[in-house]
Amino acid sequence: MRDQFDKDGIVLENALAYWVNRFYETTRRAMYRAFREHGHELTPEQWMVLVRLWERDGRTQSELASVCHRDAPTMSRIVDSMSKGGLVARAVEDGDARTRRVVLTSKGREAKKTLVPVVRKLVAEIERDVPERDLEITRRTLRRIAERLD
Repeated sequence: MRDQFDKDGIVLENALAYWVNRFYETTRRAMYRAFREHGHELTPEQWMVLVRLWERDGRTQSELASVCHRDAPTMSRIVDSMSKGGLVARAVEDGDARTRRVVLTSKGREAKKTLVPVVRKLVAEIERDVPERDLEITRRTLRRIAERLD
């Protein structure tokens, strides 16, 4: 695996980052297509926010930024877009008008019924013919690298 460099330069196809990026780009396009086919104009980033809010609704934007690994300005844009799409709303915290919580709307809660089966099908296709052991090693390795770089 450490063969991405040769005496004359770089063998890009042997670089782990090359394949991580290829995976990211191809799955991103597949997610857009799958969501669109089921009537949702949703980005993978918005999907991640929905999942985090389905886990625990009413998080602050800074909490969402942290659990989604995004910076504050990016999270603000994501939430703005989702708000315009009717998936979430910003609610003022009781007793502190400066703190706003991001809450799911009924449309955001209902989207789970449609989107989770879509993503399950997509993940099944992505993982098809890949042994479980390979998936476990890949996840563990990528997690270890990401934690080291954070």
